[in-house]
Amino acid sequence: MQGSNVDVGHQLAAAATRFGFEIDAAAVERVRLLLGLWHRFGRAFNLSGATDEAGLLGHVLEGLQVVGLAHAIGWHAGQSWIDVGSGAGFPGLVVAACLEVQVTLVEPRERRASFLDLAINQIGRRDCRVVRGHIEGSSWRPIKAGEIVAASSFDWASARAVFAPEVWVELGKRWVKSGGVVVAHVRAETDPFTGEVGRVDDARWSIRGVRGG
Repeated sequence: MQGSNVDVGHQLAAAATRFGFEIDAAAVERVRLLLGLWHRFGRAFNLSGATDEAGLLGHVLEGLQVVGLAHAIGWHAGQSWIDVGSGAGFPGLVVAACLEVQVTLVEPRERRASFLDLAINQIGRRDCRVVRGHIEGSSWRPIKAGEIVAASSFDWASARAVFAPEVWVELGKRWVKSGGVVVAHVRAETDPFTGEVGRVDDARWSIRGVRGG
């Protein structure tokens, strides 16, 4: 993984340009650290079916599409972002690596949540947090007592491969503030959602932003 850092940097920069933004050196370094962690701990923590560099990089590039959407719509430093069902951290960890937003990563499984904690610390984003639990409509059901997540309190909400896109768009609207954005992963040919305010397309996925509230 380390031997291909230069090539990875070029691929990240090229993808970011394709998705409409420039990735800075600090973000590239954070993503490199994440790639190393995913490669090192993927099997032990049962993180993802992809364990080789090419497969992991594909997930990262999809995360960069989400970052591109945030740039296209207009993100601001210090905003809040919830990533539901974070799993291995796609796209939540990529967002944390590239944007100065306060990310809440929701993951019910203990081993994956432990990995997310490790990754957040390794990339120096201690202003982000990992919580274990489930969202059910507008309700939060924690697994660990004392961890509180409030509906209608986030500027951005994402969930990858957790809900059907149309279900997630309606559910996500309950978790963003008035005017917040729900991020959905859909096929490119999918019709626009009501309230859609932006999209970033690639060969496999179209990342859509839908205004809540």
